[in-house]
Amino acid sequence: MFRGIIPPIPTPLSSDESIDGAAVRRVVELNLAAGVHGIWVLGTTGRFELVTDGEQRRMAEQVAESVAGRLPLILNVSELGTRRVLEKASWFDDLPYDAYAVLCPWYREMTKAELTGFFMRLADELSKPIIIYNAPWVQNMLSFDHLRKLAEHPRIVGVKDVTTSLTRPLAWPSAERNAIGFSYLHGSSLIATGASLGADGFVTGLSGVFPELCVAAWNAARSGDDETAARLERQLVKLGAALECGPQLACLEVLARRRGLLDWMSAHPQSRLAPDVADKVIAIADECAALTPDLVES
Repeated sequence: MFRGIIPPIPTPLSSDESIDGAAVRRVVELNLAAGVHGIWVLGTTGRFELVTDGEQRRMAEQVAESVAGRLPLILNVSELGTRRVLEKASWFDDLPYDAYAVLCPWYREMTKAELTGFFMRLADELSKPIIIYNAPWVQNMLSFDHLRKLAEHPRIVGVKDVTTSLTRPLAWPSAERNAIGFSYLHGSSLIATGASLGADGFVTGLSGVFPELCVAAWNAARSGDDETAARLERQLVKLGAALECGPQLACLEVLARRRGLLDWMSAHPQSRLAPDVADKVIAIADECAALTPDLVES
């Protein structure tokens, strides 16, 4: 099972939108040093929808090389149709990824039977097990009951569930999930609260740029240090306000650049924030001490 903090890392790009290999190594090493429990590659934060196919392959190669087997790796291979996912995943089958993440098809509404058929065929035919990426910004987000039914397939091994509800792990006891080898990963920065309610782990955009905070909150929650866990969660929530100054991922790019991790993480047509907006992002991060060397202890 996948557990703990599994950051969906940004995809560092050069000005010509090719992969910036040196920046990839910086991002990976920051996350490894912070003690993350896995890495999620080419997800929403990784702008898979904007990065070209060839550069996606190079990103997947660079991360696998940099991690060198030290952590579990999850690669997002989402596409709009079943055969499109199967073909895309085949580009990466030779790389040492532990699971493929797959969004629901997102362009037109599909029936429950069609979505069931989509995930069941992928689970049967993909070379690696599946983690369902269940997100509210796509056309076909799965209901909780539908998700639980799909989890009965032995090669559907987890979910990243992006929802405001933190109580789903309570309705789906860990003993039941453990019995089928299924990981419930929450797409939220409410790490202390979610962990206390039974989530197996977290895949949140902030964790790829601020892995120290997220790992510290997870460790405190798991060790029963509720005071520290709550304090760090409050710090993460305050930091999350910086992502509301403009387009979320453009704001996160500003923070990643400020930490010296990368220059670009968004391809055309995504544009950089205006300087005055970027200053607001940095000011909020500074105010909650997220850009200080001792950001976890503050």
